[in-house]
Amino acid sequence: GVKFLCDEVPPTVGPFDPDNRLIFMTGPLGGTPVPAANNLTIVSVNADVPFAIASSHTHGFFAPNLKFAGYDGIIIQGASEEPVYLWIHDGQVEIKNATNIWGMDTHDTEDAVKKEIGEPRASVAAIGPAGENLTMGACVQNDKHHVAAHGGTGAVMGSKKLKAIAVFGRKP
Repeated sequence: GVKFLCDEVPPTVGPFDPDNRLIFMTGPLGGTPVPAANNLTIVSVNADVPFAIASSHTHGFFAPNLKFAGYDGIIIQGASEEPVYLWIHDGQVEIKNATNIWGMDTHDTEDAVKKEIGEPRASVAAIGPAGENLTMGACVQNDKHHVAAHGGTGAVMGSKKLKAIAVFGRKP
């Protein structure tokens, strides 16, 4: 993730600049039967410490579900005009309107997204009001109880008007 960030983002780009990247990367063993191979790293320009790289780690089922959906990672560039979320499943990616869930906390967001997509086994990484309001220290929470808590990655996600990413796949 850091290599992609360094290759694609000039040092003059700030954390809330649309040219900044928000990078979700699985580990090489993600989605395998190896114990604890469920690491997910989120990389971006740091929103809390100027001119630094944010590298935040979380666990849960997001990384294996992303692998089973057919992807090793996600690189988000640009910013939406309106709140959106991504639905990544079985090799497909959809951008969905998130206006109705903007303002919800992460747990309610996860429940609402799962209900809307009709897949209760999906993993959801979401931001709450802190991320939406670009608050210093805002986190990305996934699978209700796992948090990527470093570098203000939640605020970067909020600057892109990206409320959540839902992933699910059936490919082993």
